[in-house]
Amino acid sequence: MMLRTRVFELSNEKYADLSALARAMGISQSQLYRVKRGMCPVNERFIIGAAKAFPGYKLDDLLYVAPRAEARMSTDNRRDEILRLRETGLTYAEIGRRLGITRERVWQIFMRVRRVSTKKKPSLDSKVMLTTSEATQLLGVRPNTVRRWNNKGILKAYRISPRGDRRFRRQDIDGFLKEAEIE
Repeated sequence: MMLRTRVFELSNEKYADLSALARAMGISQSQLYRVKRGMCPVNERFIIGAAKAFPGYKLDDLLYVAPRAEARMSTDNRRDEILRLRETGLTYAEIGRRLGITRERVWQIFMRVRRVSTKKKPSLDSKVMLTTSEATQLLGVRPNTVRRWNNKGILKAYRISPRGDRRFRRQDIDGFLKEAEIE
C-alpha cells in the first residue's frame, strides 16, 4: 500500500499557487513538486505540513491509502471500481490517484466500458438485405461457412459494389432455415 494525498485538490481553493502551499506547509517547493509528480513518497514531514496548511481538515480528508503498482487490482475489479467512483462524481485524475494509475488510463477504461455497454446489435427483423456477418448471426455459423454455402449455391447471395461484397436477402435466409428444420 502507498500513502497518497488530496492536498493538491484542496489547495486550489485556499492557496494561489504551489509555492504558497509549500510555504504554508513548511516544506520546500521541490519536495512538493516531487510528491505531486509521484517521484517522492508522502513522508512524515509532508503529513505534518499538510495538517498545518489545512487546520480544519482531518487526516482522512488529506490522505488516503492507494495500492502499489505490484498489488494492482484485477482488471474486472479495477473496471468496477472506476465505474463506482465515477458515479460518485470523482474526476478521472482523482480516480487515477486513488488507484495508482494515470487519469488517461482511467478515461480509456471508462470509455471502453461505455462503448461496450452502449453498443447494440442491429435489429435483423426489419432488414431486407443482410451482410455476411448478420447472416452468420441468424444462421449460427461462421462467416466462412456462409461464404462456402454461397459459392456452392446452397445459399443465394447478391454481389454489390466494385469490391463484390455479398448481401443476403432475408427471405432466402428464412427459407434456408425452414428447409433445415424440415430435413
